[in-house]
Amino acid sequence: MSFTRKTLKILALIYFVLGIASLVIGIAGIATGKLESTYGSNAMLAAAVIIAKGLIDLAAGVAGIKGANKPSQVDGAFKLGIVAAVATLAQAVLTLPAFGGDAINFGAFVIVVYDLFFVQQAHAVKAENKDRL
Repeated sequence: MSFTRKTLKILALIYFVLGIASLVIGIAGIATGKLESTYGSNAMLAAAVIIAKGLIDLAAGVAGIKGANKPSQVDGAFKLGIVAAVATLAQAVLTLPAFGGDAINFGAFVIVVYDLFFVQQAHAVKAENKDRL
């Protein structure tokens, strides 16, 4: 297994863990009502966005692991990485009122950079596979 594929697999495993964490946070936030103290009237919307982002991250993680193991299937990881980056930006915009509406969501910025690195690694595995054929 090449270094690029190993890197993609590590990133995918992190995605998998982040996806599960997001699902747990979103579901626990709905069940306990603790998101209301952070997001106010947008609590249900924030929970839905967190759960959706968790599902996307989970799917990207699974696709990334499959793509790292079998490079011919890496296209799904590439596409889901792009969707995850867009979902992270949407999450940042939809949860902005929790930060007073004028703060920069630095966490979302870091996650978007991570999403784009994942996309770049998936593309590198795709190119590496094309070179082997």
